[in-house]
Amino acid sequence: MGGEPRRFLPVSWRRYRSDYIIQIICQASLLPMKLPVADLLILLFFLIGVLLVSVAGYLYYDHQQLVRTGVMTKGIVIGMHRMKSREYPVAPSIRYRIQDGRELVFHSSEGRNPPAYSIGEEVTLYYDPQNPERVKLDGNYLLVYVLAGIGAVFLLLSVWTIGESVAAVWAWLAG
Repeated sequence: MGGEPRRFLPVSWRRYRSDYIIQIICQASLLPMKLPVADLLILLFFLIGVLLVSVAGYLYYDHQQLVRTGVMTKGIVIGMHRMKSREYPVAPSIRYRIQDGRELVFHSSEGRNPPAYSIGEEVTLYYDPQNPERVKLDGNYLLVYVLAGIGAVFLLLSVWTIGESVAAVWAWLAG
């Protein structure tokens, strides 16, 4: 009684059964043609690239709006905190004074390794006068650069054939 475990369906029958099911689906006009997987991947790459570049553009625009309409002030780095426990990238905690004289602390969410700031360093930041806890550090565009760069790579990988890919996907959808 040794040997191979008993299977309910022979391997060859299982393979033919899946081919038969695909053939029935195609004959029923649920899938009129072969799925254009490569064209869908190119379209997906293009859409991811557009999304990442758009998010980077929005973040840059939001930062620039706060620089134009916000209040510039100086702050002092009072500490460095880890983004996640047991990980090294650290971000600054900055104490700053707003127009009415109150002191607030801003905990940056962009950590770097090695740290971009040292404790006691004076930094320039901008805050929203209506919401003084909305703060942007001067010249802190790391996230914008990263998102735009990754988005550009996705766009460059897809831009030369996007027209053909869209046409192929539309032809597949139309049947």
